[in-house]
Amino acid sequence: MRKIIFYSLAVSGLWMTSCQTDQLQDEVEPSLTAHEDVVYKQLELEPISLNSINPTGRIQPQSDYRLILHKAEYIAASKSGHQGVTVIFNDRGNKQLQDDFSPFASLDGSSDISYYLDQTRPSSSISLARTESALQRVVTTWEGVQCSDLGLNRVSNIPIPIGIVAAIFGFPGEPVYVADVNHAGWMPSSFFENLAPGGSRFILGVTFTLLLVDGEGNFVDTNQDGKWDVGLREIYYNDNFSWSDDGSAIDVETVALHEMGHGLSQAHFGKGFVKKNGDIQFAPRAVMNATYSGIQTRISGTDLGGHCSNWANWPKK
Repeated sequence: MRKIIFYSLAVSGLWMTSCQTDQLQDEVEPSLTAHEDVVYKQLELEPISLNSINPTGRIQPQSDYRLILHKAEYIAASKSGHQGVTVIFNDRGNKQLQDDFSPFASLDGSSDISYYLDQTRPSSSISLARTESALQRVVTTWEGVQCSDLGLNRVSNIPIPIGIVAAIFGFPGEPVYVADVNHAGWMPSSFFENLAPGGSRFILGVTFTLLLVDGEGNFVDTNQDGKWDVGLREIYYNDNFSWSDDGSAIDVETVALHEMGHGLSQAHFGKGFVKKNGDIQFAPRAVMNATYSGIQTRISGTDLGGHCSNWANWPKK
């Protein structure tokens, strides 16, 4: 069974239409595999000129490449009746072609993967200090996977909100390159309505992929691995939910671990089964399942295999 949802989005008016089929039933039955559940959405955007920003807040010209918003992958809340999906914004060529970082198209000139943790958009339900500690544990967890040597490096704090996607959707944010993977903070519920009708009520976090394009607007593959080259990724969290690091609300480390997985090129994984109480049970249960199913803070099994397949030979890929 496959569910495909079609949306269209006009940037000036922000209107949407939808047609949805094959709704999941209340009884126990297998749902579709997570990464097959794709939303195609036409977002009329021109390629974005690429500039960088340093810790002083000064913007500098960065690269001959430009960026285009390609896709978003989000995780859904449990018992929401929704499963996380992949939203394809800019559909060009082979829909099945994947995307990944290339050591030959590094925007900061390094083969290491850089990351950024925003401090200007904190959650309203958990302190900035506890959030940052959880996010740093997430980075340490992924970096500790023995099969890879990413050299994850943190970019210094910048005293202004950043975010190319935030700017596209009309929210404060400098549309610039800061790091390869950017945790861009907590956004108000209205931000998530740009992804799906009612998205503010079930989307916990989302990772946007922006691809590199050449002077003619074509995707590039500099290392010829059959994957389009990623320029950067931006991660946002939904402030419409309550967050915690002690099990009393949505666990920030669990969701951030999932989103960092997307940041490091992993897709959703796992076959879901809808139970009569509305829960979704995954087989196997994994960090990269498309729906939040409680605290998960360790990398193993399918998550480990997916990560190693992407990064075991970095930066020689």
